[in-house]
Amino acid sequence: MSKVIFTPWKTHSDLLAVRSQFYPAPEYTGPDMRSKACATVSAWKLRGNLPHAVEATALLTDAILHDDASKNSVFSIRATYAAAFCRFVTGLVDNKLHGAKKSMFSRALDLGLPASFVELRHEATHRELPSLTVLRDSTGRSLEWLWGFYWRGVGVDSFSSGSGGGELEELVRGVLGQVVALVDATADGKGVGSGDGLSRKKRRVQMDVASVAARVVGILKESRGAESALVRVMLREGWFVPAGRRVGDSLTDTISKWDPLLQMITEGCPSFLVTLTEIMADELAFTFTDPSSTSTKNDPYCEGVYTWLDHVLRSTRWELHRRHISVSYVLAVCEESSNHWTALLKKSIGEGDSLPTVSQHLGSQRESSGESGLPDADDDMTTLHRFGWDMADTWDSRPLGVI
Repeated sequence: MSKVIFTPWKTHSDLLAVRSQFYPAPEYTGPDMRSKACATVSAWKLRGNLPHAVEATALLTDAILHDDASKNSVFSIRATYAAAFCRFVTGLVDNKLHGAKKSMFSRALDLGLPASFVELRHEATHRELPSLTVLRDSTGRSLEWLWGFYWRGVGVDSFSSGSGGGELEELVRGVLGQVVALVDATADGKGVGSGDGLSRKKRRVQMDVASVAARVVGILKESRGAESALVRVMLREGWFVPAGRRVGDSLTDTISKWDPLLQMITEGCPSFLVTLTEIMADELAFTFTDPSSTSTKNDPYCEGVYTWLDHVLRSTRWELHRRHISVSYVLAVCEESSNHWTALLKKSIGEGDSLPTVSQHLGSQRESSGESGLPDADDDMTTLHRFGWDMADTWDSRPLGVI
């Protein structure tokens, strides 16, 4: 006898309609229907049996709609973002809700949830509210993650959302092919430079690569799941780890070819570096399911991925960008799935002096920009001034009730 599943929606088409309102197709030019989708989910919530992913999508989307400084205070906007984000993460990783006792990081690892989400939830719950910039960025990434985790699998055949997975990967391959053609065009002229260090041809190629990088950044920001698609195509189709390479073969030329593009993409879309390092760590940990197998040590693909990840984590070229990396996720992967390469990676991280600590990456950007410990303090004070509030000249530290 088939299992009966109760849903708050009447027909499957109702769920598809809500999905199209939360995630409209790129070519859609009609009115914004997100508020209607949030109202529909609110009604479904009253009926019960509402999947957490649907509720979380509505809460995060409603927080975005609430983000209007002309109608709401900055405090209210930040609090709404934080509450929606914390409920989204907690509903997925809280060990009290899912039987077996595991740490939140372990639960996140099982689900493929970025560890940076767990860290941000901890900061928002137990410390100061993160800055509005961090909350906005994390909310956008959360909605993208929810698309891949839940919404993409809801009636794929009956829903059109612009570029499908295959079309997106073809677009990525075309862009990568442009980079290869640009770099190879100057291979014969390598070492030939003008007085200021670079030939005119190489300067032109750098400008063309920067143009390609800008196009990639646009794709990453406009297309759902583009970051993961880009990284997987780069890794698994021989762009980063050439097909036919053997264990011990140098990747110096390959890294030199792709490093400038990756750094340009990271500058325009910092979350790409998080996705890149997390997927690389997953590839090292889960390419082989048998940890005792010696084939992992002699696998040229794993060696190539490890070389790339070690380069990003330790090279001085990436020093300014490493604040975006979630080292805690990489370490959690190494702990959960131990093999030759994850052991080397864990040792490499332990020896790295320039790597961010587990919770440092959330506050490092604030420190590097010279801001105070309170996120968005200047913006908040400006808002308070408009409503008649001001800072006290002196602070009286007497307890309440003492005259």
